[in-house]
Amino acid sequence: MIRQIKYEDGREKIADGIHSLCRTLSLEGGILVKGSYTFSASEVAKEMEGDDSYFNQGIRLAAAAIGEINFLTGCGTRETATVMDSLLSVCIKKAASGLNPIKLARDLKQASEALEKSIMEDSHSSPHGKADLIGQITKDPQITDLVLQGGEAGELVVKESMYAKTRLEITKGLRLDGPLSVGGAGTKTEVLVLVTNRTLSSFSEIYPLLAKLGEDHLFILADEIEGEALTLLTANAKQNRLHVWAMKGPGMGRRKVDIMEDAAALTGTRVFDGIYPCEMKDITPKMLGRAKTLTMAGSYTVIAGNPDSNDISMRITGINKKIEEPETNYYDKQKLRERIAGLSKSAPVIYAGGDTLVEAREEKRRIECAVAYAQTIERYGIYRKENLQNLMLKTEAEVILANVINQSIKEPEISAWLLALIIRKSCSLLYLWLTIGAVLVSVGYDREDMELIKSGIDVERLRG
Repeated sequence: MIRQIKYEDGREKIADGIHSLCRTLSLEGGILVKGSYTFSASEVAKEMEGDDSYFNQGIRLAAAAIGEINFLTGCGTRETATVMDSLLSVCIKKAASGLNPIKLARDLKQASEALEKSIMEDSHSSPHGKADLIGQITKDPQITDLVLQGGEAGELVVKESMYAKTRLEITKGLRLDGPLSVGGAGTKTEVLVLVTNRTLSSFSEIYPLLAKLGEDHLFILADEIEGEALTLLTANAKQNRLHVWAMKGPGMGRRKVDIMEDAAALTGTRVFDGIYPCEMKDITPKMLGRAKTLTMAGSYTVIAGNPDSNDISMRITGINKKIEEPETNYYDKQKLRERIAGLSKSAPVIYAGGDTLVEAREEKRRIECAVAYAQTIERYGIYRKENLQNLMLKTEAEVILANVINQSIKEPEISAWLLALIIRKSCSLLYLWLTIGAVLVSVGYDREDMELIKSGIDVERLRG
């Protein structure tokens, strides 16, 4: 690996890269990248990189810091970029005036820890301010109302819509996306439920259970349905000999397993694997689950079971613990919240629409950002910016941080957790920049590297 090292000149170019990305991301609204709007720091950073490796390094550092906040909260890109840009400008001036950059970095780190603690202690709930803050993101009173209504109904989820109009749907039960393999659309009550992680291909394997059903209705959720089982189940269902509906479990991998376990818990049964507690042919109707209502809509099926059972309460508690884990990113949190919504009494979903696919995706991202912001406010509360003026600021670094926040954050109130994360990540990046002595970057590959690249090896990751 051919590398190049620079000292003061490299630090200045890194600062230029940070400034460049932050000022771009500080603009209102989404940024047009390759024909579509984006709020992602990493996507914008890739398009801004040029020929100067040191300038690019600054862009990547800023994108990583901003991306960490978005990773945890799903929002805060513009606010973080604004604070980071202002704080870097102040640090550059202080360092140029002769202040020891190492001392400034240490003071800044201590100040960030003190302010974080004060912000989280002084946070409070503000329902009225919550609507205003969400409206600043959505820029639409109707969308803001949908977000608030959905949040009151349960764990709110945002999905892309096939229609131009954005709408809120509140589903009563667990929604299983995907078409039916057997049976037609309709609504049934008091339906028996068989959940299996096996591939059903042999009709003789499930025939003993079908023979015991009588006039009962049966819904089968299986890993896969194919071959003889699919053919004969479809034929008997069409001729009304069997009251059976069946579908393949939605999702893939771990997500599919979780959804099938949720469906089993909601209906009071278990996921049968054909071995324990018995083989498929030995399953009886008493071992099956029971859905109060089964709604088949063609492209999805909704199971309404018993959300008040102890099993459901324990599952929701376990899912909430996963959401609270620091390593859980925002995308995974949304999927976990989807599961909570399905296991609860109501599952609110906002379908983001637009006249074109690009508009629908932009609308979805904007609403996702608003929903994420609402969720941070709901859990951690709001911090009023004016409270910074009442704090007993002990050091110059604390004064610098307080002034930067007052000047950079336009709104009088902001999510307490988001503000604490902005301070932490911005100060961490500035600590790195102030204490760096030299900048080492890769400027090319030698013969050995080229051979590794031809073999499909990621040289950058290999060499660090």
